[in-house]
Amino acid sequence: MGAYVQRDKNVFIANGGNRTNLRLSAAYIMGVSEFHVNVGRAGDYSKVSNSAATQYTLGYNYNLSKRTKIYTYYTRINNSQAATYGVSAPGNDFSSFAVGVRHNF
Repeated sequence: MGAYVQRDKNVFIANGGNRTNLRLSAAYIMGVSEFHVNVGRAGDYSKVSNSAATQYTLGYNYNLSKRTKIYTYYTRINNSQAATYGVSAPGNDFSSFAVGVRHNF
């Protein structure tokens, strides 16, 4: 389990002002299976209305060995009217689905 709170200024929007970001994550390991959940929130910039976004991620890993695993995850970002996280047009939402194999050499 993990969490963080971050305060930043003018990171993605020039002269956007301050904002607060937070994230919560958790994992449950059961044998060779790993279940993951992650929720993050980028708050509104103080000088830009409706610039917040929320991200949700659900993931699953299956360990084939100590060095190899297969994984899948789904991510969704809900953007406010002026936010562009993961997209080029303000206010559009974003989602992705991935499947893969990871091997550590």
